[in-house]
Amino acid sequence: MKAVFYRQHGSAEVLEVGELAIPEPGPEQVLVRVAAAGVNPIDRRLRSGELQEYISRTFPVVPGWDFAGEIVALGTDVNSGWQAGDLVMGLAFTWSIQHGTYAEYVPVDAASIAKVPEGFDLFQAAALPLVSLTAWQSIHEYGGLAQGQSALIQAGAGGVGSVAIPMAKHLGARVYATCSTASMGYVSERGADVVIDYTQQDYAQVLRDLEPEGLDVILETLLGDGVPETAIGLAKDGGTVIFMNNEPPALPEIEARGIRTQFLHHRPDGAMLAELADLYGQGILPAPPVEVLPLAAAVEAHQRSEHGHTRGKIVLAIGD
Repeated sequence: MKAVFYRQHGSAEVLEVGELAIPEPGPEQVLVRVAAAGVNPIDRRLRSGELQEYISRTFPVVPGWDFAGEIVALGTDVNSGWQAGDLVMGLAFTWSIQHGTYAEYVPVDAASIAKVPEGFDLFQAAALPLVSLTAWQSIHEYGGLAQGQSALIQAGAGGVGSVAIPMAKHLGARVYATCSTASMGYVSERGADVVIDYTQQDYAQVLRDLEPEGLDVILETLLGDGVPETAIGLAKDGGTVIFMNNEPPALPEIEARGIRTQFLHHRPDGAMLAELADLYGQGILPAPPVEVLPLAAAVEAHQRSEHGHTRGKIVLAIGD
């Protein structure tokens, strides 16, 4: 099968396009012929060698966890109603990476897939699983965001931000979001009530002025010195701060003020993804915009992810 893979850690240039053997599905897995694979920041972080203490590698590694495509084979113990020919999307996450989604075929747990949303093509569907599950598990499942509360979504124009903003609005919250000058209109269109241009304003001071008692839920996706501490300082007493890229800081005020914190990692969940797919299919949640690149442009996709300032999601077209 055609695939993008890397034989060693390094910059985006270690990615190769070549032929690999088609993997076999495990007993509780399905084998999917991949039509499209979503590109996420975690893909290039793993490629560069990060997170080895959490996630092991078997080289050559095919990157990618997001996908949409067609089931072509079922493992011996799959009895959940799936059959060959079903169009599905999913999060092919494992703690030991080898067979990722930048390839013509991927094995994935049957419990981690859902049907493609009504009216969506496979490129749109491939953009949804990781960011949607990450955002929903963060602000709804863990954060408990509710009607009338306030939420801060950092990096509102990125993949997670693009879906977290409308989710927070769907849950009834007043939503603050940060972004660069060029993305202010886009982030506003996603549903943010207050958009803060972090290149022109001190976002923390703006939030202190507007929410002097603090925010109920903060989805902190930024990296940098002082970012975790600032997030804790912006939470209200009893509030929640979810970190995407940092462990919570060791601050006495976290316990003293009753703040809940978590370094949250997305969890594959086909049933939850199916519920979100229904919300997308009904138009209750707007899907993020998608830019489609050919599989051979994986190096470019990773370089653009590293440079930041992406809007929505980049998706790789696996077939013709």
